[in-house]
Amino acid sequence: MKLFIYCAGGFGKEIMDVARRINNLENRWDEICFIDDNPCLGNVFHGTKLLTFDKVLDQYNINTFEISIANGEPAIKKSLYDRINHAGAKLATLVDHTATVSPSAKLGKGVTVSACCFISSSAVIGDNTILNTNALVGHDVILADNCVISSAVNIGGNCSIGESSYIGMGSQIKQGITIGKDVIIGMGSVVYNDIPSGVIALGNPARPMKANQDKKVFKN
Repeated sequence: MKLFIYCAGGFGKEIMDVARRINNLENRWDEICFIDDNPCLGNVFHGTKLLTFDKVLDQYNINTFEISIANGEPAIKKSLYDRINHAGAKLATLVDHTATVSPSAKLGKGVTVSACCFISSSAVIGDNTILNTNALVGHDVILADNCVISSAVNIGGNCSIGESSYIGMGSQIKQGITIGKDVIIGMGSVVYNDIPSGVIALGNPARPMKANQDKKVFKN
């Protein structure tokens, strides 16, 4: 079995590190490579093979590889997730061996749990959601599909976060809070109250500042 990391960038390098740590202990893949559809990147990235998604489908049997999506934009993650599912390819769930995941927690397809994360009892992590380093997820939390939970985020128990939402680094979310879909929570925010769908919110306490019209976290 091969692992392809979809998106050759800084986040992809981090996912490569997670995958290599897993592979050192489990010997799960015989090769770890990258996918990216930008033709300007060439055929090598971070010292390993780089192919477009179409070339992967042409060159490999669909049953011989799985894919991890390495992109920090929820909207792009969703687009790639839909493309992979349409092609019938398998999504890889990656859990770093330094992470703690409760036996009663449920992880969806294509989830990535990075180093030193903690997922508490009865939490549900939706498909294609990523928890970056040192993220904490309390009991009975529900994270919908295609979410990005950044480093050092603390989500209190019984919270619910909607599809394709992004929680910025170091944010704190009070227990029992509901955050809608397509939301961006700015870095270092403290969320005391529910946040409606489709907004950008930040501050202490976090307040909606404007509509998330572009559905884009990073502006470059």
